[in-house]
Amino acid sequence: MVGTVTFDAVVFDLFGTLVPEFSKKDFFQSVREMAGVLGANPDRFEAAWTGSALERQTGGFATVEDNVRHICASLGLEPSQGALAEALNLRLDLYRTWFFPRRGALETLTELKGRGYPIALISMCAPDAPAMWRTSALAPFVDVEVFSSETGLRKPDPAIYRRATDGLGVEAAGCIYCGDGAYGELAGAQAVGMTSYLIADPTVDPEESLTPDREEWDGASVADLRELLAFLPGLG
Repeated sequence: MVGTVTFDAVVFDLFGTLVPEFSKKDFFQSVREMAGVLGANPDRFEAAWTGSALERQTGGFATVEDNVRHICASLGLEPSQGALAEALNLRLDLYRTWFFPRRGALETLTELKGRGYPIALISMCAPDAPAMWRTSALAPFVDVEVFSSETGLRKPDPAIYRRATDGLGVEAAGCIYCGDGAYGELAGAQAVGMTSYLIADPTVDPEESLTPDREEWDGASVADLRELLAFLPGLG
């Protein structure tokens, strides 16, 4: 299939693709530790955190602090500014642990730019993720960023993919999309005309990764991002 297709651009997911997905254990431990410093019941705080995910990911909260304040208010709590700062630092610690280029990501992005490919990023994320991304070593290689928390768009809504293709100035049919299969993203990308690839790293246990709403995918896959380079000769 790919041997007969010429591609014009590459679109990547973020978590679980260019950077590792959080482990479920670390993610929910962080949430419960936040509850502890805020004086909240851990079970109730975790339930409220999970329940506010949609708002957190689509601009309902301008900042994670706003989200935390909202949860505390719903639980009848008025934490001090110091407690809020400590809770948010726990969240930052989670990012410090997990937000780094996955194996092959920098090499792949560097080579794609060298071959002339425009690159886009589409991420379902909380409002603290864009700033973390923009200070990362990966950001300079990406031409168009589409964050759900900034646009209000969600995967697999066709509009989130079109935001990326419009920004790149390419047709969806000329794009490879690569992601870990969260939020039905692969089928969503394919539905608008992209060629989707699952990143299925055999060193990652999918049962231990957060990966929300993982889709069943029996289409094309790669074990390492660098495998995509075989389908993408230089443009020119």
